Amino acid sequence: MSRFLLGLAVLGYVITPIALSADEPEKSTSAHPAPTSLAPIYAKIIWPDDPAAPTSEMDRPIIESWITKSIENRNKSNFRAVTGWVPLALGPLDTTDLWDGRVDGARHACMVYADVFEREDGLIKMRLEGWLPGSVDFIAQIKDEPGSREVVPVTQATNKHGIPHVAIFIGLQAN
Repeated sequence: MSRFLLGLAVLGYVITPIALSADEPEKSTSAHPAPTSLAPIYAKIIWPDDPAAPTSEMDRPIIESWITKSIENRNKSNFRAVTGWVPLALGPLDTTDLWDGRVDGARHACMVYADVFEREDGLIKMRLEGWLPGSVDFIAQIKDEPGSREVVPVTQATNKHGIPHVAIFIGLQAN
């Protein structure tokens, strides 16, 4: 019986420190906190259209009314969406192929790439590169709030039919 009690006493001394250490919170090994999920960023290219060109609305991305109103306040040209809403890559070294430069199968511009290069202090800055031979490097800026939207003219890429625009929209955060 004394061996049994001695065994229980030793076992109690061994288990007590283990039980007490389990109550302590674990210390993080990372110096940086886990990143919060970021709201996605979408972009759409709006191209000035040739008024004499035949129009076919089939298989074309639509232009939302808020985009149309913004463009009409600045310009009276005809426009068409040449891309749908393209989600932009959010990594610091990632770029997104935004548009291949084709309208109805014919090349009208050079490829356009988008790069979100800064996201801080409540603002998002993105570089849109391409458009013309020799490359136009254009910077757009928008508030970093879900639901923010902006239509930005790319005046450096003006063509004979008008000024192309980029519509930018900040989506809802994924949880």
